[in-house]
Amino acid sequence: MTNLIEVDLNAITNNLRVIKKLIYPETKIIGVVKANAYGHGLIETSRAIWTSGADILACATLEEAIALRVAKIKAPILVLGYVDPSEFRKVIDFDITISAYDFEVAFNLSREAKKQNLWGKVDVVFDTGMNRYGFPVYDALANYQKIASLEHIKIEGIRSHFADCSDSDFSALQMQQMQNILFAFQQNRITPPMAHMASTKGVFLYPEAQFNAVRVGFGIYGYCDIDHKTEELMPALELKSVIAVIRRVGDKESVGYDRTYIAKGPKKIAVVPIGYADGYARDFSNKSEVLIDGKRAKVVGVVSMNAIMVDVTGIQCRVGDEVVLIGKQGNDTVYADELAEIIKTNPREILSRLSPLIPREFHFK
Repeated sequence: MTNLIEVDLNAITNNLRVIKKLIYPETKIIGVVKANAYGHGLIETSRAIWTSGADILACATLEEAIALRVAKIKAPILVLGYVDPSEFRKVIDFDITISAYDFEVAFNLSREAKKQNLWGKVDVVFDTGMNRYGFPVYDALANYQKIASLEHIKIEGIRSHFADCSDSDFSALQMQQMQNILFAFQQNRITPPMAHMASTKGVFLYPEAQFNAVRVGFGIYGYCDIDHKTEELMPALELKSVIAVIRRVGDKESVGYDRTYIAKGPKKIAVVPIGYADGYARDFSNKSEVLIDGKRAKVVGVVSMNAIMVDVTGIQCRVGDEVVLIGKQGNDTVYADELAEIIKTNPREILSRLSPLIPREFHFK
């Protein structure tokens, strides 16, 4: 097998254990498995998250949710993103909760549920500052009551979303708005359903944002964006390939497209059959490093669609040797957040862009 993603399911279990230590015993965990479980592989990773103690699984799309049901995963499933009304029959057939960020979503789901004499389930979204999905705070109670009055609709939860957890002042304002919504419920003798706002970073930074559920994704996979608070988290994914060819390049010879790398002296170059079509970004050209024989080797030349070239001068290696692009080899590790820093993005993008066509192997290390 040429390119391979290995997923350590023990790391998933460990990371859920770390998160559970940070929340109250009664707080529910919503495990976010969108974007192919952040590149880790939707089905097996979701199954591990569910059996390791998550109460609910959350997807971005209906297609992801249905794939979980087809795989016989019986966890409650929440779709966080848009679902086309033409798909609402599937929503009900597969017992999936969708996000009601405007009244039309709930109304159309209610009509479909009534046809089948079944229940449609919704998670009502309130906008406290993200300005993406959700009802405005000033109209939260009225819209909640309108949805609650619909036939064949069950409200499973309410939620909001932090815009920037690193901005403590703005986050405090968002939390206060969510508290105001819950206070309005109390004043009107409405028992609020499950309320959730905190993502992984929010769990670490704002215990008061737990409400009665947390919506964690990235922390489950071993990352958090808060270095000093995440020593216990274990990255679960490793991306590996092999050396396909080793070439000798002379002084002042170029390597790769557009001749962006010119050798300064004789070099030994390894060709690795992975590229931007596999999710290894073109922006890594002449910047990133991989591990070969436990040593760092720099990517040279342009990352092409299905190949990268690596300077292995001075490294003992041969065709067929393992190349680690994300993960550990020997005493060194290349983390997703290291790669993210190189191209000024976040590690979620690094992982979620990994091609679903790369085989995944799941194991307990």
